[in-house]
Amino acid sequence: MLVSFSFGNFKSFKEENTISFVAEQNETDGMYSAESPFEYSVLKAAAVYGANASGKSKLFEAFDCMRKLVCPPRNKKTIPVFDFWKTQFAPFRLSTASAGAPTFFEVVILIDDIQYRYGVELDGNGILDEWLYRKKERESLLLSRKKQDGNSAETKVGKAYINSRIYANVISAGMLTPDVPLLTLLATFNDELCKQIVVWFGRTAVISANDMMMPIEALMDEGSKQEIINFMRSFDFNIEDLAMHEMSIDDVPDKIRSMISDEETKGPVFDGVQTTHRMYNELYERVGVNQFMMERDESFGTNRLLRLSWPILKALKEGRTLFVDEIDSGIHPFIVTAIIRLFYKAGNGAQLIINTQNTSLLSCPIGYEENGKDKKYLFRKDQVYIVNKNRYGESNVYPITHFQRNIRTSIEKMYLDGRLTGVPYVELDNIYDLIGHGSQEKEELLPEERGEE
Repeated sequence: MLVSFSFGNFKSFKEENTISFVAEQNETDGMYSAESPFEYSVLKAAAVYGANASGKSKLFEAFDCMRKLVCPPRNKKTIPVFDFWKTQFAPFRLSTASAGAPTFFEVVILIDDIQYRYGVELDGNGILDEWLYRKKERESLLLSRKKQDGNSAETKVGKAYINSRIYANVISAGMLTPDVPLLTLLATFNDELCKQIVVWFGRTAVISANDMMMPIEALMDEGSKQEIINFMRSFDFNIEDLAMHEMSIDDVPDKIRSMISDEETKGPVFDGVQTTHRMYNELYERVGVNQFMMERDESFGTNRLLRLSWPILKALKEGRTLFVDEIDSGIHPFIVTAIIRLFYKAGNGAQLIINTQNTSLLSCPIGYEENGKDKKYLFRKDQVYIVNKNRYGESNVYPITHFQRNIRTSIEKMYLDGRLTGVPYVELDNIYDLIGHGSQEKEELLPEERGEE
């Protein structure tokens, strides 16, 4: 499980920021958090709120950049593309102070009841500093790397945990370059401990609102496909079947065919996903089925939930951590609430971190405390974070308790009243001028509507 994520000098985040999943409130039923061998429990879900363009998605992109640094994607020959992280690397650009400063990433994670703290500092040319600590009773250094002159680096490992032969072979062969973490190199050559950590990063998914992939491999496996169909049916989507729609290579337009390699044309060619629905006569008797194309005929919400289905199912079944950007985009609040509650029911370390604009999730009741009087809500106050951006373009993320410790009323009401910040400043005067209404009809917003107390 992810215990905390810290980062700095990345995109709109100039200073170091931390989002922690350590539960602040004790509980007896373990609904909101999972116990650990240490003096803390780890939240199963968290939500990030904030105004548009405040940096919510950039927070998720920061974790994704670190994930791809540690666990790089592979090319068609399954060779890791070690420098892929550079395509996402983007330090804060609105200050001269940050221009020469390194970018910083660090996670604290739990794997098999052992705590690991792994971090890197890097710039556009490569890794400057890298460290890995292990904690069972007390924290000990397992791996370190510091850049020296040129491309050389001073490295050392804790030989009680890291395979010294693999480490010696990697260093003596000159395989360590500024583009690749030492952790990743050692994992590539099958050091067991390093591989565990790299696998954790690889199993953690970050789902972007703008770049959601269809679960093609899962849909081509009969067992996985049936799980996805059952998932969709659980949310009142009347889909009988799903299948990749195959087309002849001869039907592919010439311009598109010219961009496809000869190797790719040897296998099946798909142009989308086909859905099957029941068809009825005028007496509402079932008379057969009809096929739709998912991308063309189904709604935006259906398409989005299908794309989310397999990452959610894998996280729930295998105890993975999942980030979902704008989870409520196109999806009904009832469905979002149900998905979050599924993560509360999972007892295997499954974790969901979302960002959203849907404030109704903050006041959604889901039961009662043991006394039978106090309501339980979908999110407690220690699960909610706010991202703000100041006038200098700098984003910062804080728990809502940073703004007000004693929260006795509705979190949603306090957020919409502006008492927890994270709401946009709305000024309509310029728009009134643009549409020709003039100053007589300009609207003065109430203080609470402007996010002020």
